[in-house]
Amino acid sequence: MAELDQTAANDTLDALQQRGAAFLGTRHAILGGAMSWVSERHLVSAISNAGGFGVIACGAMPPALLEKEIEATKALTDKPFGVNLITMHPQLDELVQICIRQQVGHVVFAGGIPRARISRRRRMGVPRSSPSPRLWCWPSAWSNSAPTRW
Repeated sequence: MAELDQTAANDTLDALQQRGAAFLGTRHAILGGAMSWVSERHLVSAISNAGGFGVIACGAMPPALLEKEIEATKALTDKPFGVNLITMHPQLDELVQICIRQQVGHVVFAGGIPRARISRRRRMGVPRSSPSPRLWCWPSAWSNSAPTRW
């Protein structure tokens, strides 16, 4: 009986891993969490090149610096990666525009998202993931897919 339970658990885990990898566009369903001053081009590209999903931690970066960081990451990998934006950033709209212009596959918004900004970003086609207060994810700015709740 225990062997049967383990097989079912493995099958479930495999299905979840496949779903996560498909969502991220990666080989493995591993997302490198954004850590300010640590999750920059070298770590993000290393995670993405290894088959995971690296995430640039924008933190308090000004827009010009984020754009340079995205471009530098693209120079180090052709694999998918994302950007983490803090919703309290005073230049959030400019940062979002940079992510759109640079065709970043996923944007992770941290700190909650005011409703007015959600509807505006939907109209703009912004990809988003939000770790708080609830997790809602848009896989890509370039698709009109419905959100996935995890």
